[in-house]
Amino acid sequence: MVPSCAEGVGLGVLCATVGSVQANEAIKLITGIGDPLVGRLLIYDALELSFKDIRVRKDPECPVCGKNPTVTELIDYEEFCGVVSDEAQTAAAGATLTSKELRELLDDGRSIALIDVREPAEWQINRLPGAKLIPLGELPGRLTELPQTEPVVVYCKTGVRSAEALALLKQSGFSTAKHLGGGIASYAKTVDPSMPRY
Repeated sequence: MVPSCAEGVGLGVLCATVGSVQANEAIKLITGIGDPLVGRLLIYDALELSFKDIRVRKDPECPVCGKNPTVTELIDYEEFCGVVSDEAQTAAAGATLTSKELRELLDDGRSIALIDVREPAEWQINRLPGAKLIPLGELPGRLTELPQTEPVVVYCKTGVRSAEALALLKQSGFSTAKHLGGGIASYAKTVDPSMPRY
């Protein structure tokens, strides 16, 4: 649920300033010159053009560098960053609806079970009419709530979680299930611009 720079309106030039500071710190550490920021946190306010640093102490219980570290290896960045798994890519092939295709199905009065696999906080912001909320983490235990007699269409914010949900549904026998490519963000952008976005 952490927004990207595009969603959270990141200030582009901030990257250059912070990157320059980081490069300078690396040079100081490599060459052993100057006073590196070790043990200090640099706070940069781009709007006020001010720098401030504060001293920080090492946390003896830190999971990375404390007395008894529990984080001892790198994380799976593909999973962390929301990259779709191979199973989800396979499931989505030929089973992805565009926002306009979904709108046409809804406008034609087609009977479909629309399942929102986002979290309850996201559901409060916006949702598609007639949808039912079943967060992705709860979906395996709630498959019995899905109809066997009508097509199931799952959606999320951008299509990543719904592709994973689709893979689960296909493995569970819902062979006609589909998902909304681009998620509700795409729907709000291309079909219903009045819909709140986050």
